[in-house]
Amino acid sequence: MEQDKKERFLTSQLVDKIIQSNGDLQDYRTVSAGDRTLTTPQGLDGFMSVIHRLTLKLTHQSSGATKCLTVMVKVMKGDDNFRQKSLGLVLFPNEINVYSAVIPAFEQLVRDAGASLDLRTLAPRIYLAEAGVRYPAYSDQEETFLVMEDVSLAGFVPGPRLNLDQTHLELMARKIAQFHACSYALRVGGHSETLGRLVKQIIPLNFLQDGKIFFESYDIVFKVVFERLFRYFDEKPALLEQAIVGDRVRALRSKYGTTPSELMQRCLVRDEQYSVILHGDYNRNNVLFRYEQKVPQDVMLIDFQENRYGSPALDLSFFMYMNMPPEAWANGGWDQLLAVYHQELMRCLCDIVKLQPDDEALQPYRFDAMKKHLQKHFIYGAIIAIKFLPCMLANEQEVQEIVHHFHTDVTADAFRQIYLTAGGEIVNERISKVMVHAAQQGYLDMVDKE
Repeated sequence: MEQDKKERFLTSQLVDKIIQSNGDLQDYRTVSAGDRTLTTPQGLDGFMSVIHRLTLKLTHQSSGATKCLTVMVKVMKGDDNFRQKSLGLVLFPNEINVYSAVIPAFEQLVRDAGASLDLRTLAPRIYLAEAGVRYPAYSDQEETFLVMEDVSLAGFVPGPRLNLDQTHLELMARKIAQFHACSYALRVGGHSETLGRLVKQIIPLNFLQDGKIFFESYDIVFKVVFERLFRYFDEKPALLEQAIVGDRVRALRSKYGTTPSELMQRCLVRDEQYSVILHGDYNRNNVLFRYEQKVPQDVMLIDFQENRYGSPALDLSFFMYMNMPPEAWANGGWDQLLAVYHQELMRCLCDIVKLQPDDEALQPYRFDAMKKHLQKHFIYGAIIAIKFLPCMLANEQEVQEIVHHFHTDVTADAFRQIYLTAGGEIVNERISKVMVHAAQQGYLDMVDKE
């Protein structure tokens, strides 16, 4: 069977490559097949990947001492047609690049600067990262293999499924600020060539390319969720009574109601002063928390598949609209979280480049200037959030139906019908609140500005 073939590869040739690729493992070997255990935990896989847990009993060749190593092995799902349509051949290599090139460069930057910034829990340790490889013993397809530390052994586990409290939110804001600060430090600190080299290695992940839809699956879901959103506004006209909201939402509908990917592509415009290397899909689903007595103490980034180079607003806006519950937006809560992000950004940037916050070179990154820049791109996260919220708030049966159609035929009307109704009124209220808030904050102003 095909699955048996893959499991044999993962517990034999892949194990050998892991040992050969890590200096601290090269004196160790597995003695027997029983020293290599592969399992596939439920709930860890996603739309496009399968994640296995590989546990190895390693024996030192000279001393005979043994130790246990547990790693997670992430591989692509699907046939070539599915991978092509879902852009797996872009997403997975980009993730490999973050782990094998971007994060090591950031770590080197911090070491060279003698900065106090600790990046040890930024992301898991990577034992093997390969993209665009072919192993006949595994499959006849082009594959990627990402073997990473099982950080659950260090206490890093998923947090709440969707809505986060203030402690979780602030941890996430600070961690992504640390990641973004490294791009700014390379630019401000005279290492623009290094930043440029890292950016050049990122395969562009556009919504439109050469005048055509590039991210087809996203475009389909954008259109369906826009249909759902505007249908709900038609049913609840009182939501648009406030002039500043009604005018901006109507402008959004008129200009991009049937072409949402055009708006999303505009959000990807690069700015050589503010653009950073992004996580690209920053939300609770793609981080792990470490707790002490049920209180979150640290957070780690995973799943960099949608990594891009662009405005930090792309990471920040999605995270805030996706995981910050609407009741937390009020009474200054929204700006307070922005301030937490900015304070950590400046702390890390100053620590690395050895400048004071009031230095002229850092003027573009002061809070007022940053906030003005972020405002131009924050609609991005609002739209990405409403894209995912129907799935996140749906019941288990609805989620299964969504996943089924996503894998079989996302263009089918059956997918459209389930996505128009999944989660019911709870979803309708949540996505409408996101768009009303975006209008009130001025994030829709860019719709009328070319």
